[in-house]
Amino acid sequence: MSTTDTTIEENTTVEQTASDLRQTMGAVKLSFSWLGTQRKLSDAQTKQAADTFHAATDLVTASKRLIDTKNTTYRVLTTLKSQAAAYWRAVTLPYPQDGVRLIKQADIGAFEDRMREYKEQLVAAAANLQLEYETLKTAAREKLGDLYNPADYPASLDGVFDLRWEYPPVEPPNYLMTFNPELYQQEQQRVQQRFETAVVMAENAFAEQLQDMISHLIERLTDEPDGTKKTFKVSAIENFKEFYENFQDMNVRSNAQLERLIRQANELVSGIDVKDLRKNNNLRQNLTQQMGEVKTALDSLITNAPRRRVLPMES
Repeated sequence: MSTTDTTIEENTTVEQTASDLRQTMGAVKLSFSWLGTQRKLSDAQTKQAADTFHAATDLVTASKRLIDTKNTTYRVLTTLKSQAAAYWRAVTLPYPQDGVRLIKQADIGAFEDRMREYKEQLVAAAANLQLEYETLKTAAREKLGDLYNPADYPASLDGVFDLRWEYPPVEPPNYLMTFNPELYQQEQQRVQQRFETAVVMAENAFAEQLQDMISHLIERLTDEPDGTKKTFKVSAIENFKEFYENFQDMNVRSNAQLERLIRQANELVSGIDVKDLRKNNNLRQNLTQQMGEVKTALDSLITNAPRRRVLPMES
């Protein structure tokens, strides 16, 4: 098969996968409201800071931290934010529009339940921070000195911390078909192109994630120069199974070679007991070698992937 024929076949596969995704997926957007923890200094304060170092004011930027972000109660909030965002990314695929990802329609119910849980936990954590809010401001006043400004702080934290999710439409509205059939067809083609871009973005994301996982595994399996074994966590093996299941569930089957390498990596770690891996040098060396071969093929796949048109991210 010629290079041209291969490219046509791959593009056809991408188009078909994109069409399939349009039938089974919708869009979901996640956003947060948050307390600003830093403020830029005023022009006068920045000039004073620059003068201290005999620096030109136009080349100096300065800011102040409003609260102690290492506060245990505040860190509960940031952890919840990270967990919610990580879950959103884990159950969705990328989409060429800022802040928007694709979710399986069948997963929306579970997604709603999980997001409500995060929202409830966030509200409770914000209420706990409210109990310490005056203490945090007092500590900030002592540390900031003349830089402290009460106007930088909201009177209450009620409603300051929040997370929201919505399902923006990605398909052209049906009324457009009656109003302007030609424009409706143009929009249909534009949506198809977006989904094709989403397929390529998903391929790249899966390939890069597998690449990182293999690199991390090999690094953990490789002893220190003095022969000392490195700390090896069970998750380094379990992550491959989770990754493989997620890839299968998302049904992005547009790249046979990538699918084969993902399956091969999963098969290599299937049935391996981490305890044996820690004790058995031969097992470690064999797995390192085999995973290295997968990584080499993966590196080649990423480097030599055909140039497919990827639409720019839309704001």
